[in-house]
Amino acid sequence: MAAGASEHQIQIEKAENVIQYVLAVVAPSLMAFMLYSFLLFDFLFTATFFAIVLVALLTLLPAMKMHRLHFKTWARNTMPQKLVTSVIGMIYIAVVSVLVISLLSAYEGLDPEKPATFAISGGLLLALLGVMTFDARNKERFACTEKRFFCCTPATLEEHLVKDLSDGGHEHRRAPRRKGSHVELPSSGLRVRILPLNRGQSEVLVENINDENAEMAARLKSFLEDVA
Repeated sequence: MAAGASEHQIQIEKAENVIQYVLAVVAPSLMAFMLYSFLLFDFLFTATFFAIVLVALLTLLPAMKMHRLHFKTWARNTMPQKLVTSVIGMIYIAVVSVLVISLLSAYEGLDPEKPATFAISGGLLLALLGVMTFDARNKERFACTEKRFFCCTPATLEEHLVKDLSDGGHEHRRAPRRKGSHVELPSSGLRVRILPLNRGQSEVLVENINDENAEMAARLKSFLEDVA
């Protein structure tokens, strides 16, 4: 997190890092151990399974904290990038586990000469390739996007935002979507996406923020805060 970040932003980053670490390292490592225990320590198989379920449920705590904090501050949209990293870690550990266990196993279902083993490994590697391709295409967009949650409907936020842009003489384009709305500012390159959440709440994403349009981005964010 950059210098001068607010306490809320720091807490959001810490919660994201906890989720990333659990999904990328802890959960897949437990899954690998569960597979090994099936062959070598079968009495630990059930206990390891419930440990995985418990660890997965515990990630709800930092996720709920993040949800609350996003109503209080703008923050970089770094969670998608961290989830991609987590998925890459999960797939990598899964591939290695399947290959190693298939070599150790005497069971027919995990016989390394059986096509199913290669199909599973191949499928995981294809999934890894797909995730890495998605990451390469969207990494820059995630890095220059900020988001915040509001206790207003998307229609309310869009109506006031468009009015403010029109009153200020700023060129803009509206692109209604099936879910939420999309407002573009061609002169600055900024894009504002307003997506619906539960109970009449909204998620606002301000995209393509850079040094040249930082002042306009700050104005948009400040106006949206005043509306809420």
